Amino acid sequence: MHSIRFRLTLFSAIIIFSLFSCKNDLDEIRALTNEEDLPNVTVVGLNSEYSVNANIQVKLVTPLAYRYTDINEEYSLFPEGITLNFYNQESKVHSSLRADYGIYFEAKGFAKAKGNVILTNMNGSILKTEELYLNEKEEKIYTDKTVNIKDKDGFEITGKGGFESNMDFTIYRFTDVTGNKIIDEEEEEELTGRNTNAPK
Repeated sequence: MHSIRFRLTLFSAIIIFSLFSCKNDLDEIRALTNEEDLPNVTVVGLNSEYSVNANIQVKLVTPLAYRYTDINEEYSLFPEGITLNFYNQESKVHSSLRADYGIYFEAKGFAKAKGNVILTNMNGSILKTEELYLNEKEEKIYTDKTVNIKDKDGFEITGKGGFESNMDFTIYRFTDVTGNKIIDEEEEEELTGRNTNAPK
């Protein structure tokens, strides 16, 4: 299975291809405003896919994307939110990342997601936080914000003192945690050895 690190490389490719394939209509605005901080490329309503041998690898959806290329550090900015879906070999969603704001530095292999961040992994675990960093070179995902993780079995854990994981979000650690598991009546009956529907 592809790692998130590999998929971020695909993400970089889809960003560069999509934004540079669009018509840059900011030249006239630049001439009128003479503002150096305007993006080189602006795309409204970007919905793009990256495929290999007709199999979708990554799908990117964002209402607004900016691409900056004429400054010391090139990067892509998504001020109104971003959704990334990563697909398996059967073209089904394998994992995903969404946030209200995103920025990606291709050369550094560094991304920041902010605001209602939701990350899912191949095991069905769901991470929620307000800010998340992805560092390809250090091969880690991390944050110092509160993180809540719920797995497909209902186990839920919250960390308030920082979080760090591998790039696949399959091995992780954090401090100052609390946890609980949501169980149904059958599971409770198995665990306690009693019938929860019996008269009390």
